[in-house]
Amino acid sequence: MSFDLKLVSGDLVITNGDVGIVEDSEKLVQDVLKLVSTQLGSNPFFPGYGSPISQALIGTAYDYVFTTNMATQQLRKSLENLQQEQQNQIKQNQIVTPEEQIAAVESVQVNQSQDDPRFFYVDVVIISKAFTRVPVSFAVVAAS
Repeated sequence: MSFDLKLVSGDLVITNGDVGIVEDSEKLVQDVLKLVSTQLGSNPFFPGYGSPISQALIGTAYDYVFTTNMATQQLRKSLENLQQEQQNQIKQNQIVTPEEQIAAVESVQVNQSQDDPRFFYVDVVIISKAFTRVPVSFAVVAAS
């Protein structure tokens, strides 16, 4: 089974002397958040990992509809790349539970803040291979 260390506000979670772990649906949510917060191309070992959403369009003067549509397409592509990476992990005999795997992306909704174009509000719904809907909501702020 794959897992990540559990973090809260950047700190490791320790419960009864044990380091907390994230697995199953909670790990899928963390994987999506980690994907979006990683700038595309910033990892030299996996240049296709990440999302351009925080650097490509945020804060630009493009039309609202164009910006949100482009951001939605970019995020969908990044999620498809994550899905492919999960399949590669399985091919390499890494155990990835059905709750952690993306079966389909049900919806991606990106809204740019009307008050500050540097902010996007994102709602994603993923269907896991365990046939559960996994909603993920977050805000993205322009990279400095």
